[in-house]
Amino acid sequence: DIERALRTLTVPNKLESDAVAARQEIDLKVGIAFTRFQSQYFQSKYERLDHSVISFGPCQTPTLGFCVDRHDFIQTFTPEPFWGIKVVVEKETIPVDLEWDRRRLFDKSVVEYFHSLLQTHRTAKVIRVVEKQDRRPRPQGLKTTDMLKICSSNLGIGAQQAMHL
Repeated sequence: DIERALRTLTVPNKLESDAVAARQEIDLKVGIAFTRFQSQYFQSKYERLDHSVISFGPCQTPTLGFCVDRHDFIQTFTPEPFWGIKVVVEKETIPVDLEWDRRRLFDKSVVEYFHSLLQTHRTAKVIRVVEKQDRRPRPQGLKTTDMLKICSSNLGIGAQQAMHL
């Protein structure tokens, strides 16, 4: 999709661009206003609540839902036993680990069957060699909320001023 978009670049749609900018500004202003409102409301209602900010943002509600779903999944998770086969062969007195594509199976009898085949056949034939080169992924881009926090704490710039830079 990215390559296709780069091959078919056109003049940006001003109305769509303005709509995105308006949405960002509305989300930011609603988040700031509601954060201030709920922080003051809860701090006056509950004595033991310190003076920290109780943040609100339009993205936080669905994100909280994902976090709760994941927490519930982890809490109700029941581990299952699994089995695998690890084969080490010697090539000119150097041990070489062979990797099994299936890695792990949840059926012990199938693994026992493959193990018995390995015990009876003392030779092996290499049918494929895969070489991989790993790279670290690029760091993710800075999100608007992260940028606003950095501007506020490190540069002393307010959210509205940072959005207009």
